[in-house]
Amino acid sequence: PDQTADLTAGATSRPPSHTPPDDSGSAPTRPARTKEGPRFSPGDLIGNRYRVVAFLGRGGMGEVYRADDLELAQSVAIKMLPARIAADPALAERVRTEVRMARGITHRNVCRIHDIARLPTDEGGELFISMEYVDGEDLATLLRRIGKLPQDKAIDVARQLCAALAAAHDQGVIHRDLKPANIMLDGRGNVRLTDFGIAAIDDELDQSD
Repeated sequence: PDQTADLTAGATSRPPSHTPPDDSGSAPTRPARTKEGPRFSPGDLIGNRYRVVAFLGRGGMGEVYRADDLELAQSVAIKMLPARIAADPALAERVRTEVRMARGITHRNVCRIHDIARLPTDEGGELFISMEYVDGEDLATLLRRIGKLPQDKAIDVARQLCAALAAAHDQGVIHRDLKPANIMLDGRGNVRLTDFGIAAIDDELDQSD
């Protein structure tokens, strides 16, 4: 039996149910991020298609939300990229190229990338990436919670991680930011490697500050 799932049991925080969209399919979007909290709140629309369910976190490459894809009736994760990427045509094209390459990786241990899009100009014009929503927690959080993985589970996670990297390398994609925070474990203990490609762009932004 897969005992890895035992390590993540009860770790997933499921967002509360939210109000379904009205017939118009419209909802207000927040015009600007505040220092106190995330830019979008549950119920807001992103790109007139994704209704926010919950804020998941913030990192160097923007904010991440769980959202409902109203077109396909599926849960997705939305990563809002920093405004300065959309404002720089060269950086924006770099991100598109990285997303295009990552989208070609199809493996059960790799978080699937769906698409990249841009908010309307009157809503800020930032780029955002839609991707597979993984119902679980990242390895960094899990290790903080339990201390360390049992040896057999660490080996299992390592094997899945190696399989994910091999699938990426077969497509000519190098991760460039391999760390526990970018390794998700779902409720069954299956590994999903996330955040392909854009790590190098994050480094470039840091160096330009």
